[in-house]
Amino acid sequence: MLKVVEIKDKMGKPSLQEVVYRLDLMFENMVYRGEDRQNIALASISFCMAQLSLEFKDNELASLVDELLAQYIDSTANK
Repeated sequence: MLKVVEIKDKMGKPSLQEVVYRLDLMFENMVYRGEDRQNIALASISFCMAQLSLEFKDNELASLVDELLAQYIDSTANK
């Protein structure tokens, strides 16, 4: 009889190199599909900063995200 093993039980904690490698693959895939690299980077940065803001309950970080996006946002993006 087959035994079902959850994937999280088979995989260990990802290394920093694995995280960077997967992010690089994600970026390359999105560029290949036609998205601008700058927009991908801005979306990724804003997502990560928002996650940090939630993690540390730091509201000032949210204003930094807004400031960063206002400075570099693609004017062709849907509003």
